[in-house]
Amino acid sequence: MALRFASFLAVLLLLTLPASAQSPTQGGNAALAPMLEWPAFPDALESAKESNRIVLVDVWSRNCGWCRKQQTEVYTQPYLQAYLLDTFELGRLDIDLDSDTLSYRGYTLSSQMLSAGFGATATPTTIFLEPDGSYITRLAGFHAYEDFFGVIRYIGSHAFREMSFEDFLQKEGE
Repeated sequence: MALRFASFLAVLLLLTLPASAQSPTQGGNAALAPMLEWPAFPDALESAKESNRIVLVDVWSRNCGWCRKQQTEVYTQPYLQAYLLDTFELGRLDIDLDSDTLSYRGYTLSSQMLSAGFGATATPTTIFLEPDGSYITRLAGFHAYEDFFGVIRYIGSHAFREMSFEDFLQKEGE
């Protein structure tokens, strides 16, 4: 009888293992994707005009440890990466670069000036723009995978046009 019960428990445990596998909204380092390729900011805006996708701009600095952490621990998550590549046009601004020249909405600015114009006072900062380049919002600082992916889905699904972030999270949890 004890042997039957032990066998039953073993089979039950084996059957429940797949149920505990990570869902698309869970992070994990089991199978990280390669680092993202970040097009230049002007290229992202140009692509967005054609694709009609929201632009996600990564404002970063070479000297920023949190930026490296965001790149290696968050942006390498396969589900997040797939969602980003399917939903957004990606671009990047170096907050320290003041010697380049970018054109944005009739202005000529450096990456540093444009970053400041978007309200990025520190790195990393994630900026979201409409396909025509108009500003939507920004997310300052490093955010762990779960939190960051929630924001990405909120913006990428266009839910921000109809509901608060809290309502979006509640609706997703249903």
